[in-house]
Amino acid sequence: MTERPYQHSPACNTEDFVAALSLAANGVAIVTTDGAAGKSGLTVSSMVSVCAEPALMLACVHSKNEFCDMADANGAFAINLLGEDQQTISNVFAGFGEDPTLDRFTVGTWTTRDTRSPILDNALVSLDCALEESKTHGTHRIYIGRVLSVETCNKTPLVYSQRGYVSLA
Repeated sequence: MTERPYQHSPACNTEDFVAALSLAANGVAIVTTDGAAGKSGLTVSSMVSVCAEPALMLACVHSKNEFCDMADANGAFAINLLGEDQQTISNVFAGFGEDPTLDRFTVGTWTTRDTRSPILDNALVSLDCALEESKTHGTHRIYIGRVLSVETCNKTPLVYSQRGYVSLA
């Protein structure tokens, strides 16, 4: 058996955990919702497929974000995975350098599908989801949605790692 040069931390604290996970390479997505409770959206890197049959997606959002109450009440959300040419819209929905009066949805071109959740035109992938389940764990709310429609665009994904955007080689 080969020895592995792991860095070992005797206890897992928040700072070490966050620093370690910042090394992961993640796709970047904008998660959106719209309906009677209102429209909201934010940039996330914590989303993943759950299974293919039925088609289910999972997204994690900080529980204090306004998106949570709206998505729960609207019963729907969309996941818009971004292409590498969409860093600007990623930054707007992440709140970087944001004018607090700016309607984020004025940036980019948006449409809707079955659930009314905003779908970004020319996103790498857009998944319109009916909310199956949401629950709070720790500081975040976990959303599981049944995918009702899928749209794709042929482009390179936007990837985030080590607290910045990276290019695929």
